[in-house]
Amino acid sequence: MANNIIEQAKRGLEGFAIGGYHTSCDYSRYREHYYKYFGDPDFETRKYAIAAFTCMLGAWETGALFIFQPVKECEENKKWSSNPLNQKRFYRFKDYLHALLDHHEQIEKEFPYMFEDIILFLIRIEQNKGISYEEWFPEHNPNVFKRLREEILIPKKQLAEKRSPNKYLLKEIGIEPFFESNKF
Repeated sequence: MANNIIEQAKRGLEGFAIGGYHTSCDYSRYREHYYKYFGDPDFETRKYAIAAFTCMLGAWETGALFIFQPVKECEENKKWSSNPLNQKRFYRFKDYLHALLDHHEQIEKEFPYMFEDIILFLIRIEQNKGISYEEWFPEHNPNVFKRLREEILIPKKQLAEKRSPNKYLLKEIGIEPFFESNKF
């Protein structure tokens, strides 16, 4: 199963070196629950599970793909879409947040550049929406969002403001740079 997670995450990362979060991250085809692998004993499995989550958030923040949607928005999308992929919810935001809360110290230590982007995107997504996650996702227990802010977003806010060059993220994930400026 771990190899399947790695392979699916790698497929979702195709195109990342060229266009970042805009041109990759098609995780709608894959129904894996990457959050289950944030604490996996295998380093590569952990890395690619977290890379998939980082990409999901990055694609969401850029508006390229909306993987996490509240139940209300999913129901609205069913009404106008004949595409069966749009009629199912593959990803439950709260499960990813719980996994992040459980493993954030290890993630920050092992994958600091992905962690930077996770923090940045979680802050920006909520700001861009203009309402709190609690209001946006009323089906989830609001305590998960409170914990997210108190344990991660507020104490680590400086990481979002720092934003390291993209070449470090590419190296951390193991993606061959496309542009000369991203090479070491």
